[in-house]
Amino acid sequence: MWKFLKLFLLLLLFLLVLQKCCMAENDRDAVLGLKEPIVSGKNLSGKLQIIKRLEIFSHVANDTTSGQPKDGGDNPEKPAKMTLPLLIIATVIVLVVLLFLSIYYYKKTRNLEADLMMIKKKQQQKKKNNNNNFTQNSNLNHSQNGVDQSGERKIAVREPIISTTETTMSTESTERSNGGEAAAAGERGKLTFLDSDLRIELDDLLKASAEGLGKGNFGNCYKAMLEEGPTVVVKRLRDLRALSREEFVAHVKSIAQNKHPNLLPLLGYYYAKDEKLLLYKFAPNGNLYTRIHRARGTRERNPFRWNARLSVARAVARAVEYLHLHSTPLTVGGGGIPPHGNLKSTNVLLDESDIVLLTDYGLASLIAPPITAQRMVSYRSPEFQTYKKVCAKSDVWSYGCLLLELLTGKVSSQSAPAGVNGADLCSWVHRAVREEWTAEIFDAEIAVQRSASEGMLRLLQIAIKCCDKSPEKRPEMSDVVREVEMIRVSETEDEEDLSLTDNSQTPSR
Repeated sequence: MWKFLKLFLLLLLFLLVLQKCCMAENDRDAVLGLKEPIVSGKNLSGKLQIIKRLEIFSHVANDTTSGQPKDGGDNPEKPAKMTLPLLIIATVIVLVVLLFLSIYYYKKTRNLEADLMMIKKKQQQKKKNNNNNFTQNSNLNHSQNGVDQSGERKIAVREPIISTTETTMSTESTERSNGGEAAAAGERGKLTFLDSDLRIELDDLLKASAEGLGKGNFGNCYKAMLEEGPTVVVKRLRDLRALSREEFVAHVKSIAQNKHPNLLPLLGYYYAKDEKLLLYKFAPNGNLYTRIHRARGTRERNPFRWNARLSVARAVARAVEYLHLHSTPLTVGGGGIPPHGNLKSTNVLLDESDIVLLTDYGLASLIAPPITAQRMVSYRSPEFQTYKKVCAKSDVWSYGCLLLELLTGKVSSQSAPAGVNGADLCSWVHRAVREEWTAEIFDAEIAVQRSASEGMLRLLQIAIKCCDKSPEKRPEMSDVVREVEMIRVSETEDEEDLSLTDNSQTPSR
């Protein structure tokens, strides 16, 4: 708009200058005409009243002597008189056109801005609705993969299970009705269960109400409450590698083959072109992160005593040892990925009997490598920071960080959830030991238990070994399990301190 207005003003200025020039030229010609001799070769004198007649006589005489017609010669006054009106008319036409273009451009710009504002409002409304539907409960106290920063429990909102899955299924139903690979399509159109007594149809899962349990590193999790049957956790996988159906199924089956009392069982899966789901057992008592950090300094805080923490340390060590001894090449990416790779407190769950269950194992083989490097805990180890490589000993380092979080009661920066600021516990503990103020390391809830001080010191020594910067100097997980098992349980704690019992040898239900 301003460009057209500037052009309009420039043209108007040009017109005025041109008009002045033409007027000046006409005045000059008139003055020169008066100064020229009226009749060549003759000196005349007289009054000014006879100039006009003499001028006419002179023109007639010149035209007669030259032999040219009166109207056929060059007349400098005629072009000067005709040029100015033509320029004025052309300039006015151009100005009018520019004015209409300016008005058109202005209206179109306003309409475009209005359309953009409308689209932006619709996107914001859609984003707000998605957040209300899927992430309102992402920081629940009983989250499988997410936690509340403040540790406060939030009220869950029931919602229909994953609408995009229903859309995918309807698309696949259409494809099946139109022909094609009927067998493969029929298999894609239902849930597949792996060594589980659970048998539900996809329609039952779609009809079930769901609660958002959080946005994990490998996808969103939902608690699906079936009308008839147990409560299950549905994980929607994202950022997957380019895998065919056969490769995906092979990886999932290799994950399901890991059977241990302290591993969260994989119940089944669903595969489609645009949707991949995994079904897990639901652990109702939340995760270790909320157990350590929730409601600190308030009356709602349920003290987390030494025996319970030692029980967790033992159970996690057994689960990681099992993965290191029994994981297949598929689940560890041919040796380039640690058997777990994402060991942290939010991935340590507690079931209805407070049995410790480790989750998110084996999923690194399904995720694109750049994503795993950004989101997995093992990629924050010293060997990756220095050499851009990880190994099985990276899990040992992650386990050491987990032990430090158990002992200190502080949030570890290596495994802190999104939006939570943590501390580099490895560096902090090493400095504390070096400066001999070890007593300040332990969490106040367990530091007061004098009978447990020996066990706490031994577990701290194990954690420091596991967090060694050199992977070669870290112990094997089998050695870690043996050393942790040798720590004696305190016999002077009250019954309420035994809220987490060491039932890891009992098969999970």
